[in-house]
Amino acid sequence: MYFEFSSFYKRETAFAFSEERNQIDLYRLKPGEIISIDKPLEFEVDKIDSYIESYDLLPTHGTPLVSTRFKKIFSDLINDIQFINARITDKKNNINNSFHFMNILNVLPLMDKNKSVFEIEEYRNAAFIDIKKLYIIEGSLEGHSIVRMEEQDSYIIVTQEFKKRCKENKLKGINFTEEGYSIYTDLD
Repeated sequence: MYFEFSSFYKRETAFAFSEERNQIDLYRLKPGEIISIDKPLEFEVDKIDSYIESYDLLPTHGTPLVSTRFKKIFSDLINDIQFINARITDKKNNINNSFHFMNILNVLPLMDKNKSVFEIEEYRNAAFIDIKKLYIIEGSLEGHSIVRMEEQDSYIIVTQEFKKRCKENKLKGINFTEEGYSIYTDLD
């Protein structure tokens, strides 16, 4: 059994990668590429909440930010995750240095195209996959605990063991969506 890994937060917000303050363009890097940087990656948010430290995963746009506690728990996964220091700044110039960018190092073809329900949408000269119901190829994460899905690299897929470690350590701010789950009711 595999799960899609995502975040939830007390209020509707997103911690955005600062294109102006960073010395790299994160969006030009290929997913899974090791990042060499000597300064913290900069992120911006409207305000740094008083309860931010109680979360272990923050909502971002495809660039997971995790707590120091999360980093310690999963520091053994050196072949799966690179942790990079992050600095979060809000509109009042308040700063938080307690989180880390989680660079997922493996991007693998995972989608079972026979069981999954999806559509290919074309926009201008590019094709995008719209996944309605996802199933993972059995054994495709072999040797990995967390990966990005090659077919849709915004999807982060984890094993049952990874989920178990998160639950045992009571990590906060993490959602796990079981493969095969769908919000659509007319797919079968």
